[in-house]
Amino acid sequence: MKKIIAIILSALLVTFSLTGCYGLGFLGNLLIDDTEDYEDIEIETTDFVPSTEESTTNYVYYPEETQPPAIENVNVRPAEWASVQWEPYSNQYFTLQIPSGWQVEFQGDANQLAWRAVSPDGKIGFFNQDHAYAAKDASMASTLGFSISLSEGTVQEYFETMYKDTTDYFTVQNSCVPNNKELIQSIRPYTPIRDYQALYATFKENGWEGEGVYSAVIMDSKDVIIRGSNYGAWEINCICTQWAPMGSLVNWAPVIDTIAKSFQYTDYYIKQWQEIAKSATNPQTTVNDNDPVMEAFEERSKSDTIIQEKRSDMLQEYERVYDNSTGEIYRAYNGFLDDIGDQNRYTPITDNQYTEGYVGWIDKD
Repeated sequence: MKKIIAIILSALLVTFSLTGCYGLGFLGNLLIDDTEDYEDIEIETTDFVPSTEESTTNYVYYPEETQPPAIENVNVRPAEWASVQWEPYSNQYFTLQIPSGWQVEFQGDANQLAWRAVSPDGKIGFFNQDHAYAAKDASMASTLGFSISLSEGTVQEYFETMYKDTTDYFTVQNSCVPNNKELIQSIRPYTPIRDYQALYATFKENGWEGEGVYSAVIMDSKDVIIRGSNYGAWEINCICTQWAPMGSLVNWAPVIDTIAKSFQYTDYYIKQWQEIAKSATNPQTTVNDNDPVMEAFEERSKSDTIIQEKRSDMLQEYERVYDNSTGEIYRAYNGFLDDIGDQNRYTPITDNQYTEGYVGWIDKD
């Protein structure tokens, strides 16, 4: 190609030389005019950015060295657990503080009291029961009138028996002696504490997934062996259960903890309990039995919580951000950090911050 162009130019020069100076002048003018025309043209360089408001087939063009307009006002939608309105609840046996709209149910009396506080849809709640019994020997369960048979008498076995139809798995989170061990032993001196544990479990029920922390004390009653059968029983005390939808228990735990710590027995309950127990030992006025349950939740495997929270964000297409101005963690739509432009107020959270929960959402307008 270069050879061909060279031959053509040579032919033109020969032709113009034959026609005299006018021909060479014409070629010079042609080249000069061509160059000047292009020197006068200013070419504006631009970057193109796909529009975030329209489909990817339309583009918004920004001049060089400029950025898309940053989001100035960020509206945070408060999370339900961060904006709870509290109200008092009471009956003849106990008083509570509960979130507005929640229901409280109870059964029994000072001899065996069970109660629970649940959200309107039942997916978040706390359950507490004074005690229950289980047969040591399965063959004696019906004879003794027990609805539960436990062979080993452990907290793990108790909850696996109770929730065998809905539970995916149980894992021991920690094992500790309850703060009120002395009180329990003084009430039931013939039943030494055998096992105290807090367990974490996930479950599926009626089409939704949940997670919970379960805790109890297993006490060993005296064995009575007759014809090879054990007439003794396991006494299960301080039974506590808290639950929430999968990936949200870390957020609801402070609310559930507030409910549990607000529990107080009434004077009527204490009087009735004293009559039944015929003992000078007074029960504590609050349900301190459940404090170790919250301790167990706090000691729960952080890596498991992080995995569950990241899984939830990925499936629902969210990312979590930290507000350096307020110190709060929000759950924002994917791409939020890109949309706000270059500013230091919002930053991605660390893995450890997944265990702190979040207090609101940032939705895309």
